[in-house]
Amino acid sequence: MNIIEGVIVNDRFLESIAINLHEEAKNAKTGHRFKKIIPALAFYCFTLESKLLTYGKAVFTKTSEYKSYTNATLSGKFEWLSNRLGVPDIEPIQKCKETILEMVAFRNAVTHSKNIDVQEERELTGLEIFHDRYVSVYDDEKDFMTSSTLEKLDDFSQAIWVLEQVWVIHGLKHFNGDWSSLSVGISRGKVINRDEEA
Repeated sequence: MNIIEGVIVNDRFLESIAINLHEEAKNAKTGHRFKKIIPALAFYCFTLESKLLTYGKAVFTKTSEYKSYTNATLSGKFEWLSNRLGVPDIEPIQKCKETILEMVAFRNAVTHSKNIDVQEERELTGLEIFHDRYVSVYDDEKDFMTSSTLEKLDDFSQAIWVLEQVWVIHGLKHFNGDWSSLSVGISRGKVINRDEEA
């Protein structure tokens, strides 16, 4: 009987779901656009974490070091990986770090969604003047629906793109120009006992 070992990597599937929803959001009607934007944002968050774990496993080869890496926050994982790969702290990297913090806040708001008690003091506007049913309340920090914009989708997508650039450019340097070392994001398998077959 053959023994087969391998690894299944779902990074690209997660990303393709996010990209497809992103494209659908661009064409959705204004009042219904959030139905594509919110899941697209979530799948960009899932993609980011999945890719960070994939790349981290290739770079942090000591078991204890990889375990510490996996226990870090998303922004911590990006910081660890960037430092190990020698990525300079230039403007696109700083912007990516800010976006990752937004991604974490969004993911947490979705994951731990609950009723949000809000109190504010402001002037009534528009139809709010006539009846309470027209009053709108917002809480930008806790309400994930405030992220329901195409601009936010573009920002989340850009963070994934920056991570890819970090991996290709600085990963190649880290692995001394060995392109095959960068292919960790591809599912693969091999037969362990092929030579034993007769």
